[in-house]
Amino acid sequence: MLVVLPARSSAQHEPPANAPAAEARGGEHRAESPLAIVWKWVNFCILFGGLGWYLRKPLQEFLNSRAKALEEGLASGREAREAALKKLAEIEARMAQLDKEVKDLKDQALKEAEEERGRILQSARLEAEKILDLARREIKGLEKSARLELKSHVAELAVKLAEERLRSSISSQENKSIINQFLQTLDVVKN
Repeated sequence: MLVVLPARSSAQHEPPANAPAAEARGGEHRAESPLAIVWKWVNFCILFGGLGWYLRKPLQEFLNSRAKALEEGLASGREAREAALKKLAEIEARMAQLDKEVKDLKDQALKEAEEERGRILQSARLEAEKILDLARREIKGLEKSARLELKSHVAELAVKLAEERLRSSISSQENKSIINQFLQTLDVVKN
């Protein structure tokens, strides 16, 4: 009824149908009555007030759900940011420890290399000692065999020299008497 009432009142104040022609001729302009303006504003307020009244619950629910969704999005964004920062801190800590680990590995490798060098040197010393010991034994063996060979050679030379001296100093007569004496001693021993 309120919507219809201002329309009627404005219809009462409307110019006649031939008014545009009159306006075009004379340029007359007729103003609206103040009551029509008030009714338009009241009608506007009632219409939008009623719409606001009926739409306030769905609009409020929509705005609440939208606010909740935004809050959840912000919260998940904060959580994701915190997780990313935590991962970044872990990675930076690993990177910091990586330098230490590389240094430790390098130190360990140097230590192991030094130990291996020591083991190799020790093994080489033992091998050298074994070789020297073997060489000493071989030298002693060669020395003994050389001495025996030298003694044998000296004995041969002494026998030859004695034989030559005996031949030159003993006559055949003396030789026979020595042989006879030897034979007699053999007979005595035999008996």
